[in-house]
Amino acid sequence: MKTGYVITLLALCCFGLAPFAGCGPGAPTKTDPTFGVEGHEGHEGHDHHGHDHDHDHDHDHAHGDLPAHGPNNGHLFKLEGSDLVGEWIHYNDNDIIRVLLLDAKLQNAVAFDGVTFTPTAGSDKTPFVLEFDEEKNQGEMKLVYMLEDKAMKMATTFGVDVEFTMGDKKLKGKIEPHAPHDH
Repeated sequence: MKTGYVITLLALCCFGLAPFAGCGPGAPTKTDPTFGVEGHEGHEGHDHHGHDHDHDHDHDHAHGDLPAHGPNNGHLFKLEGSDLVGEWIHYNDNDIIRVLLLDAKLQNAVAFDGVTFTPTAGSDKTPFVLEFDEEKNQGEMKLVYMLEDKAMKMATTFGVDVEFTMGDKKLKGKIEPHAPHDH
């Protein structure tokens, strides 16, 4: 167990900081592997609290020249030496993180073989290995990976290094510290 992260979470709660909440994906797009599949809304577990999530926010998520949110309403990050872009999605009411790899135009999901998140803060730098998300994938294409882990979700608030595996190739990126926020 990543006790350092759990202790940090408890300390933050004791000081009265806002609960950890986040952006969940909006309406599914053609990059969402369940887009158009009957019975899949593309964003289970996300509560819109009676409002449209595609509204302007009073906080800025944009990172460099990337848009504030990806086609699945997740957060975007660049990959070193590649025109591919990572998109990570988190939810308000659970500890699930989902990750996709997108083409340079942010229009199509790209298959990959695996992904890890390595915390950049704290004393425990053990990588989190995300798992192939059978629920969000169709057929043989490995487009979406996920992990439900409270410590990993907390690690994203402090920043993580991300490494995608595509055959023998490794693509590295970084999710910058992500302040808790409510939508």
